[in-house]
Amino acid sequence: MRIWPILCLALLAGCTQAVHGTAVAPPDASPSAARPSNLALVDAEATKEVLLATASAVEGVFSFDPANPDAQQQAVTKYLTGSARTEVEKLLGPVRQAGAQVSSKVNDVAVSELTENSARVLVMIDQTSARPGGQSTKGGAAVVAVGKREQGAWQYSEISVNPTLKSIPKSTGGGLVEARDKALTAAHTGIVTLLSIDGNDVSGSLDRQLTVLTEPLLTQMRGAMTTAAQTMREKRTTVTVAEDPMVAATAVTPDVVTGLALVKTTVTSADAPQPAERVMRMKFELAKQDNGWKFRGINNLVAS
Repeated sequence: MRIWPILCLALLAGCTQAVHGTAVAPPDASPSAARPSNLALVDAEATKEVLLATASAVEGVFSFDPANPDAQQQAVTKYLTGSARTEVEKLLGPVRQAGAQVSSKVNDVAVSELTENSARVLVMIDQTSARPGGQSTKGGAAVVAVGKREQGAWQYSEISVNPTLKSIPKSTGGGLVEARDKALTAAHTGIVTLLSIDGNDVSGSLDRQLTVLTEPLLTQMRGAMTTAAQTMREKRTTVTVAEDPMVAATAVTPDVVTGLALVKTTVTSADAPQPAERVMRMKFELAKQDNGWKFRGINNLVAS
């Protein structure tokens, strides 16, 4: 998959390495192990529960069928409270008034923060919409849902679409907690390095990108370097990446962590000098190396 337009050498050349699922390793069951402040993926059952609940909530509140108009409102009543209801009404109100049909399906989902009774979840959704008598259109978006677990059920007080980005939380603990948080820290800074291009220093930009990669992505990128670098120099391509991408893990073992990222970029070139801003949905895989965590797979999530 390619990421629009020339964001880094490997992605320009179609050299993204597909990211595959990774099993979640069991948590440290030692009685002396301190319970971490962030339970995301460390408590497998709690993580699974909030992922399923959030996916159901997001699909329900962001879907509307004129033939069954009450279903969306019932989902809002069941899953949302506070400002989340206001935000969804602002987005879905015009859809109802226009008599349009919108179907939302979760592409992927990850828990950023999780405690016994609260969660912050990053959801990648694909949407298909159609106005009466018109053709259907497809698109994708990222949603951050902030929820609380009350009386055994998850409800969400905050819903943000393509939200303002937020740094990853700090946590304490060893084992999987340490692997998760160190990998996410590497992803947080590495994505900025990987996607940034300085039009006045293309070679330096590409050299910096190599430092955050490992095999097989590293070899693929090196193989595509010469042609792509020349194109970027000729077009004077510059890509600026917001320094606070949102990242969350979807699976963790001591040596491999997969996750999702929401990244905001601004692109200029000789062909398009007016800055173009884009929100990108990405899936990544990092592997633990002797010199830290490195990307071995990354791809753009395209709406299906």
